[in-house]
Amino acid sequence: MLSLNRQAIALISDHADPAAEIGLEEAGGQNVYVRHVGETLAALGWHVDMFTRKVKASDDDIVQHSAHCRTIRLKAGAETYIPRDRLFEHMPEFVDSFQAFQRTQGLNYPLIHTNYWLSAWAGLELQKTSGIQLVHTYHSLGAVKYQSLVEIPQVANTRLRIEREILERANCVVATSPQEQETLRSLVSTRGQIEVIPCGTDTTNFRLTSKTQARTKLKLDSREKVILYVGRFDERKGIETLVRAFALLKERDLKNIKLTEILHHS
Repeated sequence: MLSLNRQAIALISDHADPAAEIGLEEAGGQNVYVRHVGETLAALGWHVDMFTRKVKASDDDIVQHSAHCRTIRLKAGAETYIPRDRLFEHMPEFVDSFQAFQRTQGLNYPLIHTNYWLSAWAGLELQKTSGIQLVHTYHSLGAVKYQSLVEIPQVANTRLRIEREILERANCVVATSPQEQETLRSLVSTRGQIEVIPCGTDTTNFRLTSKTQARTKLKLDSREKVILYVGRFDERKGIETLVRAFALLKERDLKNIKLTEILHHS
């Protein structure tokens, strides 16, 4: 429930559900980022609604994370998994569902933070009919991704156009590193406002410790060399390349080497 003394703001994360179980299909870094941003903004005094696309009929329409932070799942196409490269055709329905939710709830979001290029399109459409402040985080760039793909998806030109438009028209684009800022300027546009805000760290989970303590906890020999992978099992992450490279190292008689991984479960 919206408190009268809290301003409501919206985060849009079209395909990456902030309430999804991390590690499942399409549930990784963006989901974690958006949810933590939303929960932190709520703790700072805002009412935060995080909007995503509903992918299962059995999923709740609204997931309450805290008193003033919730995920709202909107209808946009069939309530089933749809690959990202085929989601754009359903984004007009996403915008219609977003506006319908605003009307039925009597809400107005003066600030909207969009995540990924599909959400950027939604934000730009909403910007046409209202005076919203629009903030955007890319998470990935088509201008970079398409350089390494053999088959370019049909939606590529649309994505590149929207990624340029959001940089030039948003009130602010958040780059998570100086390197991302440089990439945006060199590959996307020299226009637009960019602020560098590094991704936050949950210090209750991640903190400094000595190498000796870490090796003891992981049961690693002090002389063992370690290659570490952190992330989820997904073909696009290139894990097969990592395993093949590790095998080549083993073939070169580097016996004292170990490949290990860290998986996160919510």
